Amino acid sequence: MLLNTGHSLNVDEVDATLVAMATNPALLDRTVEEFRRTLTEIGGQPSSVDDAEVLGRRAAMVVLAGGAWERALGELLTSAEARALLGGISREALRKRVVSGSVIALRDDAGLIRYPRWQFDASSGAPFGAVKELNEIFGDAGLDSWTLATFATAPQPELDDRTPVDAFGDTDTEPLRLSAHRAVVELTH
Repeated sequence: MLLNTGHSLNVDEVDATLVAMATNPALLDRTVEEFRRTLTEIGGQPSSVDDAEVLGRRAAMVVLAGGAWERALGELLTSAEARALLGGISREALRKRVVSGSVIALRDDAGLIRYPRWQFDASSGAPFGAVKELNEIFGDAGLDSWTLATFATAPQPELDDRTPVDAFGDTDTEPLRLSAHRAVVELTH
């Protein structure tokens, strides 16, 4: 089930559920029924046909937005998953890493915090040192973590059209820093 799983869904699970809904009218009808029931419970009844159309579109976009971001940014971990990857650290220890800039945290419109998987070394689980450098460059310019994550997953000319994520393991990090500074200038001027 898409909305009642008790855990975060990955892109493939969301896509599979949406495909099943599109090919099975009964599933779509059930989704609409649950949407109607939930709106009634929280007192969110639309007052006009226009309001109903806007509300329905927004609901569909919210359901699809997480999958779209995960397709663009790669796997996004929950706090529990990130803490396990970091050796079972506490919530407070993870929060301190976020505050220090050594870990990127992305807060969505629903208030959920997710952690891009690519910032952690696959073999050790430790965050790449470049994450802290990029956080400082983007943070000093007043740019948020979503902007940084988007930059980190897009090919950059200074990196021979590789993504910054692909360059995290490079010994020479100067091209990565140059790329980040150029992007910040372009985004803020």
